[in-house]
Amino acid sequence: MQQAPTNNNQMRTAAIVTIVVIIGLLLLGRFVTGMSGNTTTPTTSDTTYNGGNTTNNNTLNPANTNNTTTLNNLGPVVAAQAIDRDNCAVDATTHFTTSDPVYVVLVDSQLPQGTTMFARLYKDGVAIEDTKELTADQDYNNTCVNFVFRPSQNAETWKAGNYEAEFFVNGNSYRSTTFDIR
Repeated sequence: MQQAPTNNNQMRTAAIVTIVVIIGLLLLGRFVTGMSGNTTTPTTSDTTYNGGNTTNNNTLNPANTNNTTTLNNLGPVVAAQAIDRDNCAVDATTHFTTSDPVYVVLVDSQLPQGTTMFARLYKDGVAIEDTKELTADQDYNNTCVNFVFRPSQNAETWKAGNYEAEFFVNGNSYRSTTFDIR
């Protein structure tokens, strides 16, 4: 025969401690894996290379593992309100409104075939979104690469604050640009 607990307070305390431990482990797991729960997926038309046509999967050609891109052949990164027909920045700025799309552009760069790139968006130092990765389908000279960030599908406007967009080239951090949304 089992013996009944002698104190209901002990049972409640044990249950509360168990719940707190489980919640703590869940939060720790999210922190360790870098999941903030606020990530959004960019649309497939958000990325283009100058001289290349954007495809539905944002990949211009499969990755080439023999890539020799050096950071010396890449230009600066800027934020802009628009791009021109060559996918280069128009109206570069560091200030946007809560409804503006934000184009982040790598300008005047040489990209050998197989170069991979993506951009990561941060708000107040916390990563909130990665674009899909692009791969150059040929060698590009004096070209611009742009990614566009838009408010998420759940919100029609940006949250005001400080943002940073960082370019990654062949899996390595390259440069970033900062801007604010008012």
